[in-house]
Amino acid sequence: MISGEALIGSLTDREKTPAAIASRMKEYGYDNYRIIVGECLGNENERVAEYSVEEAAAGSFAMPNCVILRRTSVRERPFGISEERFELLDGRSKMITKMPVRLLSLSLLDLREKRVMWDVGFCTGSVSIEAKLQFPRLEVVSFEKREAGKRLMEINSRRFGCPGIGVVIGDFMEMPLTEYPVPDAVFIGGHGGRLEEMMEKIDTVLPAGGTIVFNSVSEESRAAFERGATACRMRLTEAVRLAVDYHNPIDTLKAIKER
Repeated sequence: MISGEALIGSLTDREKTPAAIASRMKEYGYDNYRIIVGECLGNENERVAEYSVEEAAAGSFAMPNCVILRRTSVRERPFGISEERFELLDGRSKMITKMPVRLLSLSLLDLREKRVMWDVGFCTGSVSIEAKLQFPRLEVVSFEKREAGKRLMEINSRRFGCPGIGVVIGDFMEMPLTEYPVPDAVFIGGHGGRLEEMMEKIDTVLPAGGTIVFNSVSEESRAAFERGATACRMRLTEAVRLAVDYHNPIDTLKAIKER
C-alpha cells in the first residue's frame, strides 16, 4: 500500500480476514482504496462485493475468501518530512534528526539495494519512517531505550501512513542481536556515550559490505566513530558537514565493512 499500487491482491486466513485487513488500512489512513471481497468462490454460495474501507472493517465474511484492493485516488507519500509534523519527545525539537540531515543520512545509507535497515536510538522514528516510505520493501527494525519511543513510533507511523516498522524497546547493548533480521544498513541515532562499544556490537552481525551511518555533533563523537570504524576494520567513505538554520554544524559519517 505504501507504494500506492493501483491494484493489490491478498489471500486471507482466519486471522488476516478482510475485516482485519480493512481495520489496518483504516488505522494507517489508507481510505483511498475500495475493497473487493470474493467469498466461497467456485461454489453455490459464491459472492463478490465491493466495500469502502469503513464498511469492510465492520463486516463479516464467509470463508474461504480473498481480497482485491482497488485504488480510487493517489495518497500523498511525502519525501523530506518537516520535523514540525512529527510528534516529539516531550516537545523537544532537538530530539529529532532535522529533515536535511535525515535525507543526507538516508542517501549515504544507499537503501535502494538494501534488504534490512536498523535504526538504533530511533526516538521519534523520523529516520525509520522516511526510509520505509521511500523504500516500502525494505525491512526496518528500530531500537530505542526509552519506553516513550514506542508511543512516538505508533503516533508518527500512523500519521504518515507507514505500517510495518519493527519496534524493539530496551537497552541495545544488552540485546541478543542474533534474534533480529541481519542488517546490511545501520543508522545510529543515539549511543548513550558508548559509540565505540555499540559499533563493535553491531560489527558482530553486520555482513561484509554493510554500512553504518552516524551524525556527529562534536569532535569527540566524530573521533569516537573513527576509532570504532578502525577497530572494526571498516572503511570510512564519507564525511559531509551540514549546518541547518542556526544550529551547530553536523558531520554525517559513513563507514563500510570490508571483510
